[in-house]
Amino acid sequence: MNLIYFQGLNCYTSSMINAAVLIGVDYRNAIADLWSETDLTYDQIHHLYLSRRMPANLEALGVSMKFLNCCSKQEMEKNISCLTLGQWNVVEMDAFFIPWVPYYHTLHSFHYFIARKEEKGFFSCFDPTYDKTYMELTEEDMISHASDICQIHKIAEKQFCKGIRQEAQEILYTHRKTQEKLLEQIRECAHGKQKNGELLAKYIDALINNRYLYLHYLQNMPLFIETYDRYFHKEYFIKWTAVKHGLYKASFRQNNQEIIQEVCGHFQELIQEEMDIARKFVAVSPEEIQEGKQPMGAG
Repeated sequence: MNLIYFQGLNCYTSSMINAAVLIGVDYRNAIADLWSETDLTYDQIHHLYLSRRMPANLEALGVSMKFLNCCSKQEMEKNISCLTLGQWNVVEMDAFFIPWVPYYHTLHSFHYFIARKEEKGFFSCFDPTYDKTYMELTEEDMISHASDICQIHKIAEKQFCKGIRQEAQEILYTHRKTQEKLLEQIRECAHGKQKNGELLAKYIDALINNRYLYLHYLQNMPLFIETYDRYFHKEYFIKWTAVKHGLYKASFRQNNQEIIQEVCGHFQELIQEEMDIARKFVAVSPEEIQEGKQPMGAG
């Protein structure tokens, strides 16, 4: 079994994507509109931003996700006993108790992986983050240390269509407002709200991950793959990372005006660069796409 992992995936997203593949769903269209996503979900438990579109897109492609009640040991015992043999599940567990991860018996931290219930009271586990397959945990391990279980199974696919040109048009339509909104929040960090910089840095980190995911989508388009490497290049991601790191740095400095000014400059340049990229994608006519002169999107 070959697990999928590439830059931009956190353990939760990689587990969801691989679970989709395991039940026979092509995950790639689920990341076809992540470039333009700005309305992210803030996870209060793990203190990070997650994509809203990804789960909805997976569902549209035929992935059913049923989250089980894991609030007590009694609920866990009931849920574990009710899981059917061979059922694919995405599981969150304290990494301190996961034998194959680096944090085993050294650090308490959340971690997601895929688990399949087997006979004789154990689970086969698959972890794309660490490229581990057929690891084993007992039912008692799961009952005692798992804190989130999502059952995954295939359902009928809904209508889902999002092409490269359509996503580029969305960028051109929304990026100005995105720039104005975020610049205002970033500038406030230099005027008594420096602690907001940490939250903004986490938001930027999620945007960066979405861009890595979108680049992966483009790289799987069959025609003129190298075009996208020219636009979403190494220096582009370095500049995004500089914005993130600058916000973290500004979050614990009282006199952070110079840092914030530099962050704003990088951010404005990135927004302009992305709009320039989007214009080039939009400028390609449908006829040229049909003739194979540019990559064709999902639609």
